[in-house]
Amino acid sequence: MTELTRRTAIYGIGSGGVAALAGCTDGTDPGAGDGDDGSDGDGEDGTGDGGDGDDGDDGGSVVTDTAVQQVGVALSGPAWNRESRRGFCVLFTEEDESWWLFDDVPAEVGEFVAATDFDESVLAYVESVGPTTCHNRIAFDEVDVEAGTLSASATVENTAGDDEACGEAITFSGALLRVTADPRPESLRLSVTDGWGETAELTGDEGVRDPARLDGFVRPESDPHTVPAPLDCEDASFGRHPSAYADGVSWGTGGGAGEDGGSALALRVVNPAYDGGDRAEALTFERGDDVRIELTNVSSRPVSVGNHGKYNVEAFTEAGWEDVRGAEDARFDYTDEAISHPPGETVAWEFTMTESGLVADENQPEGLRVCPDLQPGRYRFVFFGAADIAVAFDYVG
Repeated sequence: MTELTRRTAIYGIGSGGVAALAGCTDGTDPGAGDGDDGSDGDGEDGTGDGGDGDDGDDGGSVVTDTAVQQVGVALSGPAWNRESRRGFCVLFTEEDESWWLFDDVPAEVGEFVAATDFDESVLAYVESVGPTTCHNRIAFDEVDVEAGTLSASATVENTAGDDEACGEAITFSGALLRVTADPRPESLRLSVTDGWGETAELTGDEGVRDPARLDGFVRPESDPHTVPAPLDCEDASFGRHPSAYADGVSWGTGGGAGEDGGSALALRVVNPAYDGGDRAEALTFERGDDVRIELTNVSSRPVSVGNHGKYNVEAFTEAGWEDVRGAEDARFDYTDEAISHPPGETVAWEFTMTESGLVADENQPEGLRVCPDLQPGRYRFVFFGAADIAVAFDYVG
């Protein structure tokens, strides 16, 4: 167990702790504002043969047609670390939550996607990387479908001519493979070789989620309407929970515990009663209302965080941000552990806006209580089990 007292705040995981991600606000920020060309294809028309594709008459492959469209850039951002991965891929059998990848593609890529008949075909999208500006093309080979899985090899190619000079620069590229098969594949397995000749097998399970399409919001756009006096508990034995961060918070996005930075995690405050109308209403809660905080891994890799109980619930007062909770003698115990969350996974904390409802979470240290009673104003949730990620909302009593 790790003890958290007024003089010591343990961040992240492991007995040695980890370095916090630098915040983008100072310690008294009341939480206003938001936390927030393609190349030609294989053939002359931007499409081409992606493999030998059999017609299945001999009892072999069920693939009847293939086509390739080079995208050029990495549509995901890229949302993966080239030092630990060879690339990224995803299989589209219909429009789904990963469709945001095609929001800003070149016209010819959009036309290629639009021309796909998902009653008969699927789209495999792959990204990889190379060491020069000429490593800008992905070639496919050995396309096959077996037992419901689309398999193929994807290789980053150097497109330079004999007399062409290439710039030394890390270059990400992407390409689409359309496969028509009966029956259509439901999963993906690619052997991806990057521009250094390193090969790894990837599947379509490494999908990334678009933070802009997550439920909920990061914080109100306006300044708080009410700023109460500093919190004062009449019980002399009550010790207030300290703020477990030193250099401010990261609003809405941040890296996992042990990460140097990045935006692998997205934190949102969700109002279960919100009907999609005024955003201000979504971030305004009355006494007894339910509020849910959601943490989502929006990267394409597993991300580890610390104990799910490692968070602050704070009110913005004349003294700055203060945790509304505390315990006798100010002793707070947290276990040191690493909890891994796969790509796309969401974990949630659910509270009721009452004194007892804010300390009902089973992950919290024993003996926590709210003192004094909740007052109207700006509140925020800070998860210090990762990179001090925060969201904020208003409580009107």
